[in-house]
Amino acid sequence: MSIQDLPPEFEPLLNRLLDSPAEEISQSEFDQFQAYLSSNPEAMQYYFDYLDINLGLQSDMKARLEALEQTFKTHHTQQPQAAPQPTVVRRAAFLRYSVVASCSLLLGLLLAWSFAGYFPGNRAPDPQSVKEDRTYLATLTRSTDCVWGSESPPEFSGQRLMSEDLVLEQGVAEFRFDTGVRLIIEGPTKISLVTSCCAKLDYGKMVLHGYEPAPEFSLITPLLTLHDIGTEYGAQIHPDGEVDLHVFEGAVRVDPNQKNDQFAESVIIEEGQARHLNDRQIEDIQLEPELFKREVPGTPENLQAQRQELKAYDSFHPPEILDPEQTSPWQNSGIGWVNPWRTPKTGGRANQSFSHPRESLARTEVAPSQLGLLELRGGISFFRKLKQPVRLDVNAIYYVSFYMQKVKTDQKNQAYQYGNFALMSSAQQTHPPKIRMGMSMNNYAILQADMQIIERAPPLQSGETYLFVAKIVASEKALDQVFMRAFAESESIPDQEPAVWTCVTTPFEASHEFDVARFHVGKNSTYLFDELRIGSTWSSVVDPDLPRLVLEQE
Repeated sequence: MSIQDLPPEFEPLLNRLLDSPAEEISQSEFDQFQAYLSSNPEAMQYYFDYLDINLGLQSDMKARLEALEQTFKTHHTQQPQAAPQPTVVRRAAFLRYSVVASCSLLLGLLLAWSFAGYFPGNRAPDPQSVKEDRTYLATLTRSTDCVWGSESPPEFSGQRLMSEDLVLEQGVAEFRFDTGVRLIIEGPTKISLVTSCCAKLDYGKMVLHGYEPAPEFSLITPLLTLHDIGTEYGAQIHPDGEVDLHVFEGAVRVDPNQKNDQFAESVIIEEGQARHLNDRQIEDIQLEPELFKREVPGTPENLQAQRQELKAYDSFHPPEILDPEQTSPWQNSGIGWVNPWRTPKTGGRANQSFSHPRESLARTEVAPSQLGLLELRGGISFFRKLKQPVRLDVNAIYYVSFYMQKVKTDQKNQAYQYGNFALMSSAQQTHPPKIRMGMSMNNYAILQADMQIIERAPPLQSGETYLFVAKIVASEKALDQVFMRAFAESESIPDQEPAVWTCVTTPFEASHEFDVARFHVGKNSTYLFDELRIGSTWSSVVDPDLPRLVLEQE
């Protein structure tokens, strides 16, 4: 919906509301504008879109709407009817009233939709394609040269997994359970994911890396159950169910699956020890760490394979630095884009004055071809279309990263001091969905996806640069999920994705296609942005050398 599709009188009224130098609007103009909002759904949607852009992310949408609804009721039930007053209404008062009225209407719509089982942007339920709502237990973090023999094998590294049976015929794979425990298996191995604290191994080789804050993890074999105690251990389960156990760190408690006289109590195998076990006897064997794959082999050595993992990149570096530098054309730099950066989704080219072509927010030294960053202030938005959309209707994994710094200002009012990056759709939709991440007006890390808004302490600091990294798990027949981590300058960036994220959504059902990237800041704030990446692996969005290698190959 664009403003050109609305009645021609609507735009002048909206501009009168927003830009009146005297900050006032007449009563007749007020009534006319309110009539457009009440009778024209497109006008109401356009106005909501304006509020969405300019009010910023709210930490609790439902509570906010309920509070506004109560304010609206109080306003009408407690205020006496006054005689006609002069024909001038303050713009600030109108804004408050219009926001309350609009949100009151929106709350009513949301309640009606919830009772009907319908939410805007969702397709009608299809009994043949309803996504599974089983609980996720783990993530296939990495895999190398894997051949799966199970009926529903994992399709890619980063895929979220539910309770299921998996057969790895060859290769090496790592599972990170939601408790933080990591399990590395080497084919041929048959494993069943039972809960986030338990797995069953019928046969094969594995290495378990314990995680101190996690509950005790149980590995069930045909004859024995192994419990980790702050452990890294390797185990080989033979076809007859007997186990070779090698403890590298910590200790392992071993219980038989069925009690018997020969194995009446738990047995503790200490660090540095190795045992051959069945449910009736224990034999000492030599500790041999080299028998096991304790980590999955690293990133692909083939540059072309790494290039394919990096879907879009922009360092905002102009191909030529002009005099003055701020006029250098940075809008069409990078890879993976359809068009240059623009101010509205379908409007004009972004202004050069927002560029700093010789500076960088990157925490590591970058090549000259990567210098450059953006400065956004005063409620501005920049949009750019992706060649390869982020799709939630397929089985896929996406990662997004960018640097962001809030510039210290003298503004005492915290309102409109947010900044964020978003993935959106270019399709005309009544209620356009988005995935949005960044810094709230309260200076907290914030993530929005689907109907969820997650805001997390501690507060982020003005003048400090943060690396935001998000992981988007998309599923064709299962639920989707989004994770986000904000790394401070003092934190090291891990080679593997972290066990702990700053913000995590609950699983949700969506089938959106996001083909537009957007940077946006509130009207009272100034933010710097740099090094935007969208990829299919963790390393593709955090490896400091990959963009340089890819740009050199272009």
